[in-house]
Amino acid sequence: MNNDFEDKLDRLIRTSWKSRENDAPKQIGQIKVQNAARGSFLSSGTVLQVDEILCRELEARAILVWQAIVRVHKIVGLGTNPDIATYFKDIFNRYNQETLNELLPIFENETKMIKMSYNSRLPEVANMSKDKHDIEIDLYLATLKDTKEVSATQPATYNFYGNVGAVQSGAGSTANVVQNLAETDKQEIVNALHEVKLAIQNLTDKEEREINELVEVVDESIEELQKTNPNNTKLYACFNILSGSIQAIANAGPAYQALKNALLPLGIVLP
Repeated sequence: MNNDFEDKLDRLIRTSWKSRENDAPKQIGQIKVQNAARGSFLSSGTVLQVDEILCRELEARAILVWQAIVRVHKIVGLGTNPDIATYFKDIFNRYNQETLNELLPIFENETKMIKMSYNSRLPEVANMSKDKHDIEIDLYLATLKDTKEVSATQPATYNFYGNVGAVQSGAGSTANVVQNLAETDKQEIVNALHEVKLAIQNLTDKEEREINELVEVVDESIEELQKTNPNNTKLYACFNILSGSIQAIANAGPAYQALKNALLPLGIVLP
C-alpha cells in the first residue's frame, strides 16, 4: 500500500527486535542451569518455564510492533481511508506470525533436549495477541476518524486499550492508560521491586547516598502502585531510573530480569 511506510516500519521493528534477540535464550539458559543444580533439569517444570519465557517474548514483540505502527503512522501518515484498518491488521499479523514461526522451533528443540512431549502455548498466545491488537487498531483509528492525515509536526495523544500501557510514541506525545491493572500483575511488579530494592541495598560499588536515593525511588514506586489511581507518568519515570541504574550491575541481573518481565503487562518493554 505504501512502500515508504512499510520500509520505515520494518527497519524500526527489526531494530527493536534485535535489541531483544539475546533475552529469551539467556533466560532459558539461566533456567536450565538453575534446574540442573536442583536436580530437576529433566522435568515438566523446565518445559513449562521455557514455554512461559517464549510466550512473554512473543507478547513483548507484539507490543513493539504496535508501538512501531503508531509511531510510523504519526510521522509518515496514510490517511484514514476505509482500508487502513485491514492494512494495519495484515501488517501486525504478518509480524506476529513471523515471531511465532521463529519461537516455536526454539521450544521444540528445548523439549527434544529434555526428552519430554508438551504442547506449547505459543499458538494460543499468538491468537490472543492478534485478537487484542485487532481491537487496538480499530480503537486507535476511531480517534483519528476526523483527521485526514496524522501530522508529523504536532504532538499527538494516543489512548491505548488493553495490555499496552505507558507507550512513548515520540517527542511531545503522551500515553493515557485506560485500563485497570490486574491485582496479580500489580503484585508481580511489587515483588520484582522488592528484589530490586534488595539488590540495591547489597551494592558495594556505589556511595551510600546513591544507594539511599535508589531505595527511595523503589519505595515511592511501591507506594504509588498501591494507590487506587496510580500516577502512570511517575511510575514510568521511576521504572526508567531503576532499570538504568541496575541493568549493568552483575549481581543485580536477576532483579532486573524480574522487573523487566513484570512490566510487560503494562506495555513497558525494558532494553
